[in-house]
Amino acid sequence: MNRLQRISEETVRLASLDYVRPLYDKIAWDNPLTALLGTRGVGKTTLLLQRLKRLGLPSRQALYVDLGDIHFQQNRLFEFIEEFVATGGRYLLLDEVHRYGFGTWAQEIKQAYDVYRSKLTIVFTGSSAIRILEQEADLSRRALQFRVPGLSFREYLALATATDLPVLSYRDILQRHEELLGDLLSDASFRPLEHFATYNQEGYYPLFLTERTGYASRLNVIVQSVLQADIPAVVKQGQVNYQQIGRLLYAIASSVPFTPNISKLAARLQMSRDTLLHYLQLLERADLINSLRQESKGVAALGKPDKIYLNNPNLLFALAPTQWTVGTLRETFFLNQLNYLRYEGHFLPPEIKLPKQGDFVLLDKEDRYVFEVGGANKSSKQIGVQAGHYTVVDVERTANPHRIPLWLFGLLY
Repeated sequence: MNRLQRISEETVRLASLDYVRPLYDKIAWDNPLTALLGTRGVGKTTLLLQRLKRLGLPSRQALYVDLGDIHFQQNRLFEFIEEFVATGGRYLLLDEVHRYGFGTWAQEIKQAYDVYRSKLTIVFTGSSAIRILEQEADLSRRALQFRVPGLSFREYLALATATDLPVLSYRDILQRHEELLGDLLSDASFRPLEHFATYNQEGYYPLFLTERTGYASRLNVIVQSVLQADIPAVVKQGQVNYQQIGRLLYAIASSVPFTPNISKLAARLQMSRDTLLHYLQLLERADLINSLRQESKGVAALGKPDKIYLNNPNLLFALAPTQWTVGTLRETFFLNQLNYLRYEGHFLPPEIKLPKQGDFVLLDKEDRYVFEVGGANKSSKQIGVQAGHYTVVDVERTANPHRIPLWLFGLLY
């Protein structure tokens, strides 16, 4: 216990409150049990440490613990929690629960919740590949879940250039973009496209704050760790083959946006159709790819994606440095930023699908919006200019109600 307290104290001491993401204020920190889920490198640990720093309590009362620590290769988590509470512990922040040596983190956290929820607050982080609903301990009824994405373009600008821009709703962007652009670009020194290319290459993961060089190499290491450690840690033993899932990811990265022929791809990678579909689901749950399905298809088509993108533009540069095109880059950015709408905890979250005409369609309850993404010369010929149809173009500003600058969608969170 003493060693873990010293580690927590030193780790929290080094944490900074200079910039706190808006997501911080949406997290139910005082709920008895809260889960922060996201892929490696997006800043889950930073959120935990900022929480502890703001609490300002001694480590005997508020403690940060990495469950990948060697201590938990030999010692049970629940026994540790018993000791922590007995000595005055009130706040326990557990990092990377899927790395717990005994593999029973869900059951032991449930036990701790059931016994100590009136006196102990637990916040834990884990891989985005974790499906809490599938855990035998049934944490879904006990834990509030929050998804942690990588940095938006807005957050990147705040960290990299100290530019403070507002968070915009997608409806504001669609309906008021001409007015908003007038306000956002009123300062002539702010030129968003000067930073847009850098963000797409090395701004989604906050690695750039500490990794000034070798960003792509560091990102490749993260991807390898997700494939080798994080995904196997959250599925039953024998259900994933690292070599096979790695080859699948490489095949996707080499030809994004990828339009899969499931039977041919399964034969090429020497795996069954069911295994291939299972691996695609794991890669999406791990925030390495984004899958789209045709708008016209029903529930029966949920198992087979019609088009696949890498999760974010940074992965294009890391995994497909010579294969990507500028058109793919634009579409990947747009889909990635818009996907945040699906993580906000709506009762009926928006859906993003493939329309018959255009690149993407956003379905939000009774509303339907169609988007065509392209360069400065992209016209609206393909989708028209009727209500709810928008051409999203890679320019700084527009003066047309149906043409919206691409970078503006980077202000959604």
